[in-house]
Amino acid sequence: MNTNNKRIKKGKVKKKKRIRISRLILVLVVLLVIFAGAGNLYYKSASKAVNDKSTKSVLIEVPNGSSVKKVAKILKEKDLIKNKSVFISNVKGNEKAKHLKAGKYKLAQNMDNNAIIEKLIKGEVYQDGVKLTIPEGMLSTEIVNKLVSQKFGDREKFVKLYRSPKEFSSKFSFLKDSRISTLEGFLFPSTYYIKKGETEKQIFEKMLLEFQKEYDKKVKSLVEKNKLNLYDTVIMASIVEKEAVNDSDRDIVAGIFYNRLDKKMKLQSDAVLQYGLPERKSRVLYSDLKVETPYNLYLHEGLPPTPIASPGIKSLIAAANPKKTDYLYFVTNVDGKNSYSTTFEEHSKNAKKYHQERNDLLKENSSEKNKTGNDENDNKEKSKEKTTN
Repeated sequence: MNTNNKRIKKGKVKKKKRIRISRLILVLVVLLVIFAGAGNLYYKSASKAVNDKSTKSVLIEVPNGSSVKKVAKILKEKDLIKNKSVFISNVKGNEKAKHLKAGKYKLAQNMDNNAIIEKLIKGEVYQDGVKLTIPEGMLSTEIVNKLVSQKFGDREKFVKLYRSPKEFSSKFSFLKDSRISTLEGFLFPSTYYIKKGETEKQIFEKMLLEFQKEYDKKVKSLVEKNKLNLYDTVIMASIVEKEAVNDSDRDIVAGIFYNRLDKKMKLQSDAVLQYGLPERKSRVLYSDLKVETPYNLYLHEGLPPTPIASPGIKSLIAAANPKKTDYLYFVTNVDGKNSYSTTFEEHSKNAKKYHQERNDLLKENSSEKNKTGNDENDNKEKSKEKTTN
């Protein structure tokens, strides 16, 4: 066989090899595409609900500090997901899912992975107790009344615990201030779910825990930055809660009270005075300004000895981070908006305008006029006294 024929034969062999390799690669590519498609279909299928026709609810408990792997295991054991690895992949593919929140959840087999993940991200925990809502600005005595009226416990036990902050100080370090004599200001306003069998102490602990969580998350850094005292901040926040009508005014009102403290001016707060009176009144009278009580800040300088209500988070933030202004006075008008002033003269004008608008409003309502007519003279005298500090 000559050299030429050998070359031709070798060329044919190489060509056949290339064809076989090309065909093999093609087959592999096709198989990969098929497998990828099948894998994608399986991934989508495994992400769907276990049984989209099921209406049965299942309760699960996600412990604190649970990893995604741990959560997937819990869900799989309860037959709420099809595949643990797929669920973990779904979680990692969700940018919001940095942390799945702990708690008790009510889930169902008709929920797909995304629906379950969304619920765990939002922390939509299942509440199996009786709903109790404590609004901002409620006094602890009012909270106790509400708890007793809804049959959550015994009045005497609640009152005794309220007057014994040391009962809770080992668990809640913010109660260790020696000045704290009651839980006033620390029973955080929020919505709670009280389970059957919970004791009076456990109920108060729920409220104190909520205070701690909100304070640590949103207030603590501001208190430290502005070099404030925790208890004084809570006291100031309680005053702001009762004095400010609109959220936008809270930090300004807090700033005004701090300005007055800096200048050794009396705070002259009606809300604080009311707290020290034997009974609540619709309006503070001139005679009330002479009542000797540590909560009469027309007579005494500085902050009151305790908070005067349960401040909400907005008032706590305002007290921890007041707005810096030159204002020393404010008047809340009949429309709920505040008029601010830096001088006593300006304040007198604003106060006079407010009383005129209030009196005009009372005249328009005859029934209201009848109710308040007997007190009108006293209140006019009182308004004069309030503007002569």
